[in-house]
Amino acid sequence: MPFFNLDKIREAASQQYIRYKGLKVPKDIRNLGYTLKEVSACIISLTSADFQKTIEYPDQTAHDVYIKNIIREEQTDKIYIKLRLLEDGEIQIVEIGSFHL
Repeated sequence: MPFFNLDKIREAASQQYIRYKGLKVPKDIRNLGYTLKEVSACIISLTSADFQKTIEYPDQTAHDVYIKNIIREEQTDKIYIKLRLLEDGEIQIVEIGSFHL
């Protein structure tokens, strides 16, 4: 069972409230040729069936891991997505910790 509410994740992604963690994530996304709009669409399309596991870290943070098949230009990308939901006041933001094949 996911740690974070998937409906809230999809809602934040639909408004493109997305943050990339670190330097590797934006590089991986660029290397795949994905735009912010495509990353948002990928997150919006997540279902409970795509959920794999929750990773809990020693600093008490957690990330949910999803694997999603995305069809792009006659090929299918099997994307590994590690994310969490952050709150900034009343705004919820999806923080992506991994996004790669």
